[in-house]
Amino acid sequence: MGLPQLETCCFVLDLKTGNIVMGCLNAFLSFTLFVIMIVVACTIEPLEVKAYHDDDVSAEAALTGLYAMSIILVIMFLAKFCFDLFFVYGVVMEKASIIRAYFVMWIVFFLLSMFTFFLNSPHYSAGTISVEVFYISLNVYAILLSNSFYKLLNTREEV
Repeated sequence: MGLPQLETCCFVLDLKTGNIVMGCLNAFLSFTLFVIMIVVACTIEPLEVKAYHDDDVSAEAALTGLYAMSIILVIMFLAKFCFDLFFVYGVVMEKASIIRAYFVMWIVFFLLSMFTFFLNSPHYSAGTISVEVFYISLNVYAILLSNSFYKLLNTREEV
């Protein structure tokens, strides 16, 4: 049993156009989350310094962990942004190997992102959580689209 095969994107676009649109949208959202996580990391560090000067060890430890996870997410979203751009290139050029590599990278990124985000979600604002949930659901649909396009490219090559 595999992933469901899609015939079109949003019942309107063909798979190639849909993958280009979703890849560009993913790149935009990856960049947006990259910037949001930079802002979160920048707002946490002064709180961490204040907790250090107030000798609040438990607050300092919690903020240090949150700061470290925010930096990890910044790096992950930057990498995701670069992979999204590379994916769009792969779809335009119809390179099945790039699409397969994106699929594998996305699964690894998805697991890491879910783990780090939900581990620290109580500390994030409602807006950050809403954007992340929308981003994750959009990426699930995008991965279904890219898998369907990859299968379509493989059937074309066999014929």
